[in-house]
Amino acid sequence: MVMRDLFTPDPAPMLPLEFPQVELEGRIRRLRSPRYVDYDAGNAILGRLAWLYDHPKVTRPPCSLIYSDTNNGKTALAHKFARDYSPLEDSPDYGKRPVVYVHAPPFADLNGFYDAILRSLNAPYRSTARAQAKWDQLLQLLTAVGTRVLILDEVNNFLIGKVDQRGMVLNSLKSLSNELHIPVVAMGTQDAVRVFQTDQQLGNRFEPIGIPRWGMSREYALFVARYVQSLELKQESDFRSKELVGRIHTMSEGLTGETCKLLALAAETAIGTGREIIDVGTLDHVPWVMPSERRRVAR
Repeated sequence: MVMRDLFTPDPAPMLPLEFPQVELEGRIRRLRSPRYVDYDAGNAILGRLAWLYDHPKVTRPPCSLIYSDTNNGKTALAHKFARDYSPLEDSPDYGKRPVVYVHAPPFADLNGFYDAILRSLNAPYRSTARAQAKWDQLLQLLTAVGTRVLILDEVNNFLIGKVDQRGMVLNSLKSLSNELHIPVVAMGTQDAVRVFQTDQQLGNRFEPIGIPRWGMSREYALFVARYVQSLELKQESDFRSKELVGRIHTMSEGLTGETCKLLALAAETAIGTGREIIDVGTLDHVPWVMPSERRRVAR
């Protein structure tokens, strides 16, 4: 479809199309659902995770530390990997947990760390139990559910809290890998690298892999176009326009997660106006505050 010239003034907004309410609500729910669109940096991380998953059991399993700016796609990649490797209901392995995703506690605390893993396994436990009892329980459970990769997100949280607790948590993380002979993947911001460099063994064991922000490039335009295509708008947007792609890049600050969130909101706006297209005019009506501005206001 040929778009209008983006340099001409926006036409008056069209009235919303008459969609059945149930259909409209279903489309909005789908827009807000997680989705993955191929891109080189993301595929490289998924490839690394798959390599770790397939690695044979050894005395000192390889581990990774994946870091990037906040909301640049780390957690989305971890969830996709966990979904892809979860056994299906008709599989004989249904109920197993080959990939376990854990969100780190808000600060360095050994009991909190064990509690987070037990919660991720939906295991009953007593928060007041001794750390050793929780350790024994999670070793048994991770073995029973066939865990092959443990992913711990937001490890930069361990910079908060007492230094001795941080040391115990990190030693426990290393011991988990050694005891179970499974790779551990730590994820976090750039601060996560500081966490693991406090211990030479951890620094050597957890190979750091960074996820860069997008530059304003043809690859970024292709990613935007593919993502919008997955949103199933009824009109085709023109992402050959440098003005449009540049505006999206500026608003999202080149962050993958922010780009996806912005495009989903823009699609909602487009459906609400009945125009079913994402262009500069659509972006003008999206309720949006740039990531750096949010952080500035929060200070």
